[in-house]
Amino acid sequence: MNKLKTTLLALMFGVVTTPLLAGSSDHAGPFIAVQGQSAGVALNGSYIDSDLVTTEGTGGKLVQIGSAEIGYNIPVGDLFFVTLGYGVSPGSAAISHADDAADAADVRVEASDFETYYIAPSIAVSESSALYIKLGSSTADVAATGDFTGTSSKELDGDLYAFGSTTMFPSGIFVKAEAGIIEYDNIFVNDIGTVDSESVKGTGDVNADPSMAYGGVTLGYKF
Repeated sequence: MNKLKTTLLALMFGVVTTPLLAGSSDHAGPFIAVQGQSAGVALNGSYIDSDLVTTEGTGGKLVQIGSAEIGYNIPVGDLFFVTLGYGVSPGSAAISHADDAADAADVRVEASDFETYYIAPSIAVSESSALYIKLGSSTADVAATGDFTGTSSKELDGDLYAFGSTTMFPSGIFVKAEAGIIEYDNIFVNDIGTVDSESVKGTGDVNADPSMAYGGVTLGYKF
């Protein structure tokens, strides 16, 4: 029994102290990167008028997004490593633009300064390649302009789910291919409409659930 205990302890100690093999160790360390995305933004929403009548609607558009990232790859075994990262996308993009025929209820909603925090468990499938899944949180500033007199959302918050692959070159340069989706929380604009007309009777409220599906390519350098 004592011999068995000694053997088990030796094996456990060996697992903890065994140097990392090529694979996870080749990906270990800090990095910087830039990413280009082609994304489809979708809005599922509703408009509630002053008579409490609800009208459902959907909309969408394609956008091109550029971002910059920093992060750190932490080995947790011979093949496994975890990436902790932060990304930022400066600039702004219109996520909704309602154009009323009577120009009495025109509202434009823009999101800007996107930020993403994420964790990406990864597995090295060779000395230069790895596969990963990504889980994170995405935020952005929101601004609504147009014909409304009430309140509106000021921030966009969402959950990120993605998967991808990484190819690492001996120079430290790496390329990632990634696909993912971001599900954002509800946004709103209240008291839309400034005049009575045939198309706008009083004011109304809009609520929408934005989401974004994207494909992206990342070019980076690991130090």
